[in-house]
Amino acid sequence: MPSTHRQRFGRRGRCRPLPPRLALLLLTVALGPGQAAIRIPAGYQVGEFKQPPEITVQPVSVTAFTADDISLTCEASGNPAPSFRWVKDGEEFDPTSDPQLSTSADSGSFSASGNDPIGEYQGKYSCYAYNGLGTAVSNEVQIIIENTPKYVKEKKVTRKVEEGESVVLKCNPPSSTVAPFIHWMDRNLRHFEQSERVTQGRDGNLYFANVFASDGRDDYTCHAQYISARTILPKEPISLTVTTSNSVLRNRRPQMMHPSGAHSSYLALRGSTLELECIPEGLPTPTIQWVRRDGVLSESRTSRQNFERVLRFTNISETDSGEYQCMASNSQGVVVHTYTVTVEAAPYWTKSPESQLYAPGETVRLDCQADGIPTPTITWSLNGSPISSVDPDPRRRAEGGTMVMEDVQPGDTAVYQCLASNKHGTALFNTYVYIIELPPQMLTEDAKVYTVVEGQRALLSCETFGSPKPKITWEGESSDTLLSDPRVSQLANGTLQIASIAQEDAGLYTCSVPGANLSITAELDVLNKTAIISPPEYLRVQRGKSGFFTCQAVVDPKLYPPVIQWRMNRKKIFESPYNDKYTLDGSTLAVSDVQSEDEGMYTCEVITRLDMAHASGYITIIDKPDPPTLLQLSAPKDRSLMLSWSPEDDHNSPILEFVVEYEEQQFGKGEWIEVARVTGEVNHVTAPLRPFGTYSFRVTAINELGKSKPSSPSALHSTPPAAPDMNPEDVRSESTEPGTLVIMWEEMDQQNFNGPGFQYKVMWRQSIGQGPQWHHNYTSSPPFIVMEAGTFIPFEIKVQAVNDLGEGPEPEPEIGYSGEDTPLEAPVGVGVEVINSTAIKVKWAPVSKDTVRGHLLGYKVHLKRLGPGNRRGRRKRGRNEREGERSDSVTVETGANEEKKVLGGLQPYSRYAVSVTVFNSKGEGPPSEPISFDTPEGVPSHPTSLHLESPSETELTLHWTPPSQPNGVLTGYLLQYQQITDSEDSPMQVETIDDSSASQFTVKQLDPQSRYRFYLRGRTSAGDGEAIIKEGATMLDGAPPSNISMSVGETSVNLSWVSGDRHRNVAFHIHYLSKNGGGQWKVSEKLNSTQSFYQLQGLQPGSQYRLQFIFSNNTFWETDIQTQGEGMLELKEGFATQGWFIGLISAIMVLLLVLLILCIIKRTKGGKYSVKDKEEGQVDSEARPMKDEAFGEYRSLESDNEEKGTTSQPSLCEDSKLGSQGSLARPPRQPNYSQLHHWNPGLRERDRPTA
Repeated sequence: MPSTHRQRFGRRGRCRPLPPRLALLLLTVALGPGQAAIRIPAGYQVGEFKQPPEITVQPVSVTAFTADDISLTCEASGNPAPSFRWVKDGEEFDPTSDPQLSTSADSGSFSASGNDPIGEYQGKYSCYAYNGLGTAVSNEVQIIIENTPKYVKEKKVTRKVEEGESVVLKCNPPSSTVAPFIHWMDRNLRHFEQSERVTQGRDGNLYFANVFASDGRDDYTCHAQYISARTILPKEPISLTVTTSNSVLRNRRPQMMHPSGAHSSYLALRGSTLELECIPEGLPTPTIQWVRRDGVLSESRTSRQNFERVLRFTNISETDSGEYQCMASNSQGVVVHTYTVTVEAAPYWTKSPESQLYAPGETVRLDCQADGIPTPTITWSLNGSPISSVDPDPRRRAEGGTMVMEDVQPGDTAVYQCLASNKHGTALFNTYVYIIELPPQMLTEDAKVYTVVEGQRALLSCETFGSPKPKITWEGESSDTLLSDPRVSQLANGTLQIASIAQEDAGLYTCSVPGANLSITAELDVLNKTAIISPPEYLRVQRGKSGFFTCQAVVDPKLYPPVIQWRMNRKKIFESPYNDKYTLDGSTLAVSDVQSEDEGMYTCEVITRLDMAHASGYITIIDKPDPPTLLQLSAPKDRSLMLSWSPEDDHNSPILEFVVEYEEQQFGKGEWIEVARVTGEVNHVTAPLRPFGTYSFRVTAINELGKSKPSSPSALHSTPPAAPDMNPEDVRSESTEPGTLVIMWEEMDQQNFNGPGFQYKVMWRQSIGQGPQWHHNYTSSPPFIVMEAGTFIPFEIKVQAVNDLGEGPEPEPEIGYSGEDTPLEAPVGVGVEVINSTAIKVKWAPVSKDTVRGHLLGYKVHLKRLGPGNRRGRRKRGRNEREGERSDSVTVETGANEEKKVLGGLQPYSRYAVSVTVFNSKGEGPPSEPISFDTPEGVPSHPTSLHLESPSETELTLHWTPPSQPNGVLTGYLLQYQQITDSEDSPMQVETIDDSSASQFTVKQLDPQSRYRFYLRGRTSAGDGEAIIKEGATMLDGAPPSNISMSVGETSVNLSWVSGDRHRNVAFHIHYLSKNGGGQWKVSEKLNSTQSFYQLQGLQPGSQYRLQFIFSNNTFWETDIQTQGEGMLELKEGFATQGWFIGLISAIMVLLLVLLILCIIKRTKGGKYSVKDKEEGQVDSEARPMKDEAFGEYRSLESDNEEKGTTSQPSLCEDSKLGSQGSLARPPRQPNYSQLHHWNPGLRERDRPTA
């Protein structure tokens, strides 16, 4: 590809001047002679084995300057060690006889020092290595000796050009076989920048396609660098003067600066490098394009360099022969230069003979085939001498590239040279023919096991060696001829090849040499082929989501474990700790956050040590479609138009349908309204429109993933106005007040107005026959109210849409009523039928519809509970209960056609009153006359509560409260109980309690080990009521606690225990004794067994105690404990009673008393204080409480002294005296609490002591 960055002049390109006439580029290739050595296998057991010579290091051509060292290397191997000789320019040359040359004793290499004249050694050389078995010949090389390039004094060159013209600055470096590297630099040795406008050619010249004024300078210097001579020669600086003009520069069409003319020819050798150069001039600077006239320009073997000015062929081949063109163009025109490229080839081998061992009497055939352009000729040599100069032998004949020797003998052992030559060079190949007889030997180990997989090719080796070459045979376990199977073949080296291996091919195979008693066996083990049974699938993944591939395979157990390798477009996939794009989990590959670059083929490779199976899946990215484009409006009509659009990318998910929407700009609410849906194959639709509207359209595409974004809105389209084509709907009466008719309807959408001046025409008349004439009026919105319309009078009403262009269709009338009023009369014939204690049926006669004065909505049955039933023996109620009963009422509504109603949920044994009213939308009419009735008795509700107590282990006393709703006269209770067992079939015991006022009952003779379930019911004359259920068991006699655990602290011990289930409370005490100092037993407070926890406090740290738990004057548990912490130091017995100790204490007390008296005297005298200090002292005394547990803010004594310089030094007893108000003495100071590190900043004013 062409380079786009700017380079510097003098890049490390070579200066290659062309010949003045036809430019023929002859690029020679140094061809080394081919040679094939005879190799004796390492495993072949043989004594000393002679070998003909083999050249191992070939000489290389040398180009040197007169002061350089030169050397030619030629090394060879053979047995016996070969000798060497040289041929220079066709004549024998002995390096050992030249004192200026240094030679090597074990090779043919020689060298000469640059200190001696070396010009005489220029020439062409060939190296010959020989021993008793033959002579090997090296390739022909050349030594070229040149004089070291030297600086030549030149005249300074000055070039003067006008701005915009072209110019060439020539370098003309000293000639050399090896072209120098050219560098154009300024006087500061900085390279000039290169561009399309300014280019350095392959000849070293500097070409300006057009010059700028800024190009003018006097230091354009060409430096020629000769790498081999280690020399850089600077040329004379060139001065370039650019004259400018005030006129506008005139553009010029391109012209070819180099090469000149319209055509040039080049000859290149196959495999070499060829560069075609094209440097044009013109203004503006021309651009370059390379084309091949007679074919396609190879992109793999060509590249463009030097800003497109050079087309470079790498490893050129015969197919590159042809015509090429460089087209230079600018805004003024084009210039074309044509290049004819001819590719020829020096000789190269297509088939070469193989060096071999032959047995006496065999026929030897050597084949040499070479190619080249022109076609090379082939000649033969024997030990370096042309075959024509060797004594003729009837057993030997050479025809072209083939030599045949019959009945060879050991004396025919030699090195034969095959030489191919044409005008471009030669190719030499050494072939060794060794006539010897060697016994055959097996070189492959016996009993070798070959493991292959089904379907593969098996190669069972049977390597032998000998002269003549041993012939071998293969046999299998079956009697069938092994080579009769078309899958089986024997290769030239003796290897048995079996193609498409199957399980039945497993077994033993034998290789033998007939007549030599030599054989080996080979075992073939055939394994199952690795197969992928669940290959990756072709996934369609939405952009941003994850794709998951699975790859499950069946692998032969002998090939475990397989390696699973995933590839994406043939590139390996690896997990990375830095991102989670790929997650590999066994046979699963997860590709997260799929984007465009993740689309492609994913291949799973299951690799074992013998085979590999692979399968591929694909990720296709799918997404919501792109919005349609190019919305076009066509075929407009009054109420329709044609809309068409162009679908866009569906992102690999076919478009299912298009949604067409419009927005009405004039009366719309900014909403897009769907007008049509069409399938994904359709790209147009006829859209129905309303009159008097301004519309814009948009289209949305939908595929399986959802909707695209809406398209851009179309152009606006307006429709002409028209008369309304519809009327408002839901015309009705919503009259609520008597004497008015309120006509209501649903307002029409403005988009249906169809034109300007829209109104509603409201029409009404009474519905009596056809009634009088229609009344009408106009309004812009509902409702419309007609006054003095009577009470609940039927009217025919209708509403019609009108605008400036006319009226809408004739509407159908609707029936509406004027306002309602409350009903006038109550229902009559009201009766009550008592069904049972909780239900009644109420009946009444229908009212006259004329008295309803509105739509009859139904009837309301009002039921009110007046109190308990009016019967003997009813229980006396409290005032609160009676008030609650008086407020117990309910209202039930019925339909308009119902004249009876069953009411349930009444309370038994109660007195009720019932009445009935009729109602319409305006309200209820007057109630009917109330009817009173009583409900019969019912069964009571369950007792309100039930509690169990156990006076003994065999008795339970039940305590209860009466039912909250006796529903009659309570006559007693029914008690049932039974033992709770797993089978739930224990007999039920029954106790009848006839006393209705009873509230407890004791059940005796119970099993202490059992639990019981009790059922208690109240009773009335109607039967037994609901039961309250309770479970319980008797309490067992108490016992002291067990399972006592302890947690010992410094001054206390925590005790916990578990009380027995159902045990009565037991009281006990804890007795404890300190074992450190004797002392007496101490007793805790009374404890009970149900509290489960107790903390024994008041113990001494680091002390031992004896604990006893006492119940009924008996110890039921005891233990020893050790409290934590350090114990108190014990004084020796009698210490405090010693006389000397008492005297010491008395002296100390007297001394303290004296000091206290001195302090009081000193404070009484005091110092003089300023009034300010005194006031501050009083404030301090008030602000600082004396209690240690609630002291306030403080200041140190030192800080006080610093603040009040007039205060006297405090006395030792300063803190013990309070100053009075009448004294000038400083009030007593609080202690220096700062040294105690106590502070209470949160002390509030009300917490401080008053004065």
